[in-house]
Amino acid sequence: MQNFLEKYILGQMLRSKKFWYTIVGVLTQLLNEKLGLDPVQTEAILYSIIALVLGQGIADVAKEKK
Repeated sequence: MQNFLEKYILGQMLRSKKFWYTIVGVLTQLLNEKLGLDPVQTEAILYSIIALVLGQGIADVAKEKK
């Protein structure tokens, strides 16, 4: 049963747009110096990703209500 739940939850996470947006945001913050981004660019990318995650969350809630 636990194996099934782990596969189900992991499978849903890997298909989630919010999950991938968050991964990209974290990687951008961690690798900003190696990517040659200045802090203003990194901040703009982070705010864009936050907006994407919030927007996707709102869309998911609206989809569930239908």
